Amino acid sequence: MPVLILARHAKAEAEGPTDFERSLNAKGLAQAVEAGAEIAERWSPDVAIASAARRTVQTGQAVVEAVNRHNGEPETGAGLELRQDESLYNGGVDDWIDAINSIPSDSQCAYIVGHQPTVAEVVGHLNPATGVPDAFRPSSLAVFVLESWDVEPGNYPAPELRVFLGA
Repeated sequence: MPVLILARHAKAEAEGPTDFERSLNAKGLAQAVEAGAEIAERWSPDVAIASAARRTVQTGQAVVEAVNRHNGEPETGAGLELRQDESLYNGGVDDWIDAINSIPSDSQCAYIVGHQPTVAEVVGHLNPATGVPDAFRPSSLAVFVLESWDVEPGNYPAPELRVFLGA
């Protein structure tokens, strides 16, 4: 049964040269490492996609590094790699659906990280019964366990929601 993990990036600096260039702050780096460790241990994605903004790339890279360490992959580029998707930065639900649809059918687990409010809107779109999460804080995850990748948006099961505090 494939697993889809949708994530909001970890805590970022309040300001940067541009919004696109904002980096994770110290708490966000700790959150990303904590989330990466649990994701690697519980699900070990074989696909990782991030918005191309700096803070999402940093969050996604922490997950990729944790997965590669967990799987015993040396840092030679032979393990999981993070794919950047520029459309996830300012994109809407349809751009996320396109990213989900790009996941290979033989994937066992995919991780996609982006921004609020869109990521929470996607969660609500995939499972209208659960709806849009009221609070989808930085470093939150929505984890969907699917029957197959052929599940249509609107028919996804209720997700497991997690938040990492970086404590």
